[in-house]
Amino acid sequence: MFLPPFTQALSFCKDFVNVMAIPYAQGRAKGEVTVRRLRRPMSIKSNLLLFFFVFFCIPFLAFCLVWYAKSAETIEESGIYYNEQLIGRANAQLDDYFAAIKADTMAIPGHPLVQEFIKLDPANAYDMYRLKARLSNELVPNLRNDMYAFSIVSAKGAYFGDFLTHPWASGPYDMPLLDESFRILGITEKDGVAVLTVYRKIVDNVTYEPAGAVVMGLSLQPMMKIADIKPYGKTGTIAITDEDGQILYHTDRGKWGTFLPADWTSEMSGDGGRLVRDGPEGRKMMVYQSSKLTRFRVLSEMSMHELLGGLPRLQLQTLLVGALILVLAFLVFYRMFREVKKLLVENHTARMREKELELKHREALLSAQQSRINPHFLYNALEIINSYAVLARVKPISRMTVHLSNLFRYSVSNPSQVVTLREELDHIWSYIRIQEQRFEELKFEVDVDESMLDGVYLFRLTVQPLVENAFRHAYEKHGLTPGKILISGVAEESLFSLYVRDEGRGMAPELADKYNEAFETVTEGKMLRPGFSPFRAIGLWNVHTRLRLAFGAPYGIKIASSGERGTVFQMKLPYLKGVVNDVQSADCG
Repeated sequence: MFLPPFTQALSFCKDFVNVMAIPYAQGRAKGEVTVRRLRRPMSIKSNLLLFFFVFFCIPFLAFCLVWYAKSAETIEESGIYYNEQLIGRANAQLDDYFAAIKADTMAIPGHPLVQEFIKLDPANAYDMYRLKARLSNELVPNLRNDMYAFSIVSAKGAYFGDFLTHPWASGPYDMPLLDESFRILGITEKDGVAVLTVYRKIVDNVTYEPAGAVVMGLSLQPMMKIADIKPYGKTGTIAITDEDGQILYHTDRGKWGTFLPADWTSEMSGDGGRLVRDGPEGRKMMVYQSSKLTRFRVLSEMSMHELLGGLPRLQLQTLLVGALILVLAFLVFYRMFREVKKLLVENHTARMREKELELKHREALLSAQQSRINPHFLYNALEIINSYAVLARVKPISRMTVHLSNLFRYSVSNPSQVVTLREELDHIWSYIRIQEQRFEELKFEVDVDESMLDGVYLFRLTVQPLVENAFRHAYEKHGLTPGKILISGVAEESLFSLYVRDEGRGMAPELADKYNEAFETVTEGKMLRPGFSPFRAIGLWNVHTRLRLAFGAPYGIKIASSGERGTVFQMKLPYLKGVVNDVQSADCG
């Protein structure tokens, strides 16, 4: 359906160019000459000009029209992405802050004085007075610095501390009955100052029944500091609300304590989303994310007019620049016509060279195919060996072939692929099982928390060079039989440290310092230079370079210690796969 119209259009363009190129002729004889010229094949120059307009100018104009239609959508998505990253970071910081509060206050309900308080009869005035004095002297001074108010309410009616005004409390002896052991209640007032109220349930350690509550009023300053981030645009705003829609923080302080519109709150569902609303100030978009820990919503509001305000001018500038590029391209293209004759002369020689190169290329492909071993053939061969070993009941050979097959399958995979620490350690175990057949005294241990194996990421074949380094340089280089090799891990706040330790002989202190200096000071620009390596042995440097270029600082390796009792390598790895920007396609050398 498409080819015939296109052919007709192309033929019409050719005829049109030829007609316009022919001088005006009068008379019957000149008319016949014109008809004959129309039937002639077009010149190379005319063909090139025609192809330039049809396959370059027209597609470029079509692209500009499509770009004009899609620009607003692209810019809008960019603004949404920026706001999602912004509020996502604030939400994560709030989760960390309240998780710390939850952890710090976990021991309060079980404190001996608190347990004694909820069990004591309020009618026993003397004992109650003595116990409150002990609470004031022994418990209250050890509370968090940002705790503005603190109170304890027992199910028997006893009360201690500061009374916080709250919807659920009509007096100082009302105890909130909540199912959760920890909950953020919202903003209340203490002596005219707004504080954030946090609830902790007290369970009797004898009856295991709810027996009271701890209510704490926290300063809003830490939350204000977290939320004090620059929103998108000059009129953008950041807000934090509770699950009921009450605004706990807003860029406009006049809105603190107010509630979001009911139609906004009714449409907010799930962990996040976006809303578009028209108002007196124009059309606005709101992006929000919810936290399961705090039940807070972090919202970012931006003006659509401000987001797309400069788009028409940008589009006009782009069209003008595109037109200028077309004119320059046409001039350059036209000058190329002068070189056509020269190219035609050289065409024959170029074709001969091309055929010669093609023959050499085919010979190279044939040679490569002859020397290439199909991985599936090797897998099948190993499986056959394993089958014979099983039938012959030779378990060492069977185990060896299984480990060798796993080792080979893992090694031929894409080395730039990011895998979990569990996958890499499984590969190391296959490697060690093969080495154990050579070295009977070899002892290999892995001391890594099981919960971290699927949360730490690295490249394939990253740990194996360090283990091989222990065999070659710590033991075999000094004539020692490989002994103990230990892999351990330590979870730190911002990264995961993996340690590879041996008990052979280490390197000289000067060499270890030289390695560590290179690991710390060599920039990523130098790492990207072809063939750059500050050492003759490039194994350790390649491991460090792959980690640093993909994940950035401070990830990489470091020589933690090295001496007569062995060497310890530290490998700094990221927790989350999201820390990598397009790491699957990163070329780390």
